Amino acid sequence: MDEVEEIKRRIDIVDLISSYLTLKKAGSNYKAICPFHQEKTPSFMVSAEKQIFKCFGCGEGGDIFTFTEKMENLEFPEALRLLADRAGVELKRRSFKPEEGKDRKTKLYQINDLSARVFHKILISHPAGKIALEYLKKRGISSETMKEFMIGYAPAFAKATAGKPSYLTKFLMQRGFTEEEIKNAGSPDRFFKRIIFPIRNRLGQTIAFTGRVLDPKQEPKYLNTPDTIIFHKGTVLYNLDQARGAIKQQNAVIVVEGQMDVIASHQTGVQNVVASSGTALTADHLQILYRYTPNINFAFDSDSAGLITAKKAYEMAITLGFNVKMVLLEDYKDPGEMIAANPPAGGPKLWQEAVTKAVPVIDWYFEIAFQKTENRKEKIELTSQEKKEIAKEILPIIKIIPDSIEQAHYINLLAKRLGVNEDIVFDALSKVNQQKRDKPREAVKREQLSTEQLLIAILLYRPAKITPIKEKIKEDDLKDPVLKKIYSTLLEEYNINGKIAKSLFDADRELKNLAASLIFAAENLYFDEQDKIDEDLKELIKHIASAKKEALKAHYADEIKKAEKSHNIAKLKKLIEEFQDAIS
Repeated sequence: MDEVEEIKRRIDIVDLISSYLTLKKAGSNYKAICPFHQEKTPSFMVSAEKQIFKCFGCGEGGDIFTFTEKMENLEFPEALRLLADRAGVELKRRSFKPEEGKDRKTKLYQINDLSARVFHKILISHPAGKIALEYLKKRGISSETMKEFMIGYAPAFAKATAGKPSYLTKFLMQRGFTEEEIKNAGSPDRFFKRIIFPIRNRLGQTIAFTGRVLDPKQEPKYLNTPDTIIFHKGTVLYNLDQARGAIKQQNAVIVVEGQMDVIASHQTGVQNVVASSGTALTADHLQILYRYTPNINFAFDSDSAGLITAKKAYEMAITLGFNVKMVLLEDYKDPGEMIAANPPAGGPKLWQEAVTKAVPVIDWYFEIAFQKTENRKEKIELTSQEKKEIAKEILPIIKIIPDSIEQAHYINLLAKRLGVNEDIVFDALSKVNQQKRDKPREAVKREQLSTEQLLIAILLYRPAKITPIKEKIKEDDLKDPVLKKIYSTLLEEYNINGKIAKSLFDADRELKNLAASLIFAAENLYFDEQDKIDEDLKELIKHIASAKKEALKAHYADEIKKAEKSHNIAKLKKLIEEFQDAIS
């Protein structure tokens, strides 16, 4: 048994995928919201029997390697190494081409991992790191937490001077890395006199850094690694590598603004917390989080800038279909400040309670809109102008709620609080123009199997159908070379053995995955509609015959046109006769 098959034998695809997504039993299979396109109704299926996955919404499918490649943005060699580690399989040395194995990326990960260790060592044990270490301890960060998050420090002597490389660059070059590679990794030597927060991908590899100043006079307060081939700030969430287990367990994620908020929260035991890295929260960030949970709680800074940021994030999340709540920070600026507070209840306990009592964000919009009028000393009925202003503030938020039942709930609530008929609110809502917001990319439309894919899917699913089909559809009638190869193999195997062996495509991993995906598709299509198979086959035969005739017409039309142009009467006459015979 080769390494690939041994890894597949040891890793169950259901266990693997359930470590990323919430799977629910669906007959003999499992289903989930697809992580590869935006959807509300699960169309992502996993087969324990076949050890494959298939999304019937966007068409993605394959085995444990394909899933890992897609989910972690890896090439096959990288996915092989990752899953070999997980399975406890020792790989023999393989000769991958540099571009195939993404050796370039591997070096960049190594550069950043080494840099993170250097920064951490300076913080913990070098005299130059003492000032940063004292600051972190004062903020309540324990030595264990510093180690867990690999927090570090880049001292003043970290800076390169007058053409001389920095100490970090020298250190990295001594270990075989070039200046160009160090630059491509994001130039980790760009940081000095800053506390360093390593940013890791979902595999725990260091891909970038954020540096925070200690001296308030130093600018900017935060410095981030620029985008590189391994770091795209619009798609990376700080601490997701450590938080995803807690997110799945709690079925909720908490989004904060800064690394210190994440670290302080993690230390209190609230560990389903992430933050964006060097940018405002994006639709891509939210789509990644939706893979893990549809429940999101925001705990953004309570200043005016934080409020503007928060509103944009709330509205994006509502549009995406999240159940959105906000954590009320009372009079504290941010979660870190709340946790550091020392009232009788204790800061960590205050934070834990605030998370538990998070309120639906649309309820908060209502409170803000009605606040001025409800805080009046005298209870006076709302004027028409006040009702108009309140509706103007709330209706655009209700408009973006994708779920019609939830939308109707808030329309009913608004009508009651304004003291107007519900139909009037519905009418007003229909006139609201949705403002252009930072919307996620449009969901991929449900993919239909092509004619040739459906034909092969049926024949793999019900091999007995090969007999009536083989006389009507020839190998050359299929245009897709891979499907043609499968069809040819099926005809040959069925003619010899009268059945199709399960191991028929074992020698070719790609063919095996495609065949398994097509069988899976057919099983789902005809699970309770077996009688439709013959009906569909008739339509497929007609469609392929029609496509063949059209291709033939196009071919002869082109040849006849050439004969006419060259005034070759004999050839023209022959072509017309051939064409008439072919289509008769």
